[in-house]
Amino acid sequence: MLFLLVSFWSFNAMAQIRITDDKVTPNANPTHFVTSDPKKQIVTLPVNITMIGEFVNESAQTDLTKVNLKLFSNPSSSPAPIISISTKTPLSINGLALVTSTNASSAANRTYRMTGDWTVSESINFDKGKLLVDKVSSAAGTLTYTGSNDLVGTDESYVNGRIFMKGSGVRTFPIGNTNGYFPARLDGVSAADATISLGLEVTTDPGFVKTPDLKDIFTSHFWEFSTGGTGVFSGNTQISLSDNTSEFFGTDGDATILELSNSGVQTDLFGSPNNSFYTSSSPMSASGKYYGLAKADQITVRIRKLITPNDDQENDVLVVDGLDAFPDNQITLIDRWGVVVKTWKGFVNYKEPAGVEQSDFNFAKLAIGNYVCVVEYTERGTRKSKKQMIAVLK
Repeated sequence: MLFLLVSFWSFNAMAQIRITDDKVTPNANPTHFVTSDPKKQIVTLPVNITMIGEFVNESAQTDLTKVNLKLFSNPSSSPAPIISISTKTPLSINGLALVTSTNASSAANRTYRMTGDWTVSESINFDKGKLLVDKVSSAAGTLTYTGSNDLVGTDESYVNGRIFMKGSGVRTFPIGNTNGYFPARLDGVSAADATISLGLEVTTDPGFVKTPDLKDIFTSHFWEFSTGGTGVFSGNTQISLSDNTSEFFGTDGDATILELSNSGVQTDLFGSPNNSFYTSSSPMSASGKYYGLAKADQITVRIRKLITPNDDQENDVLVVDGLDAFPDNQITLIDRWGVVVKTWKGFVNYKEPAGVEQSDFNFAKLAIGNYVCVVEYTERGTRKSKKQMIAVLK
């Protein structure tokens, strides 16, 4: 196996590693031509203080799966220039790394623009610098990761744009935009979806609407989901979004994840904190396209302790405060001997003023004494229950 290490540290002009079909041996000029031999194992691109180093594949070569491409920067000025990493044909490599330099602050500002169709099969390591993958510009790029490692970015190094992933299980997307690092994660991609390219990127507001049950929507950034190729995503996996939201969740309100489908249908997937993410309680739908963070009002479910069914329009019926916000509910009323007196499914509090005789139950039939009221309900994807002793007086 051939081993290639190309290093250049002090060129005063643009220096390149260019793969062509010319079979030209690398020379000492600022532009290096490297033959399109797939057995080349490692290409290291150190960039010194005075130059920009580019990787250009102008050949018909598509398989460089022995290559680990290291993007190394040591700029002395800020803002650092953009480095082009391009390929004419779809290109597969083994590994990609954005590595550190002695000037850590400047290295973090380095941007590598990836154009063309790239697939990385083993690992992508983020240390310093951003990888710009722009899907809509004249220099559009596509990045797909097929390895099994869990990718981890940092505030100083991540994908600015979209990255696709293949494989089942947990898939973490180290993504962000020009404002920062805002990763996302798919928790439990099914085997049926393992061969589909699943993509995520940070985007602007797609048009989420603040509904009455929402306290507020986080508007600084959102996430866009897409699929590559011809596969059809089945859904049924939880999505986790970065909690890097400043002070948004520092005030009252329960975290929730919103989904907007291809057809514009908005759905509340609910959610809860999960380490550095907020994870949806309900799974994504097959048609989900955009995702965002919001918070809902905190609602307390409270069972009133007294029923006096004498038709004076005070405490004549059962009242469970807050339960109307959770339509997926069930109430079971049990007497002192453990006998179920009444069960309600999808209970809605009776309209005031409420008399003792309702269409589904006559509270006047309750005997004097103590009862146990068990309330079960689903709140943001989690099944909860409350139990309260109720006194019936006449």
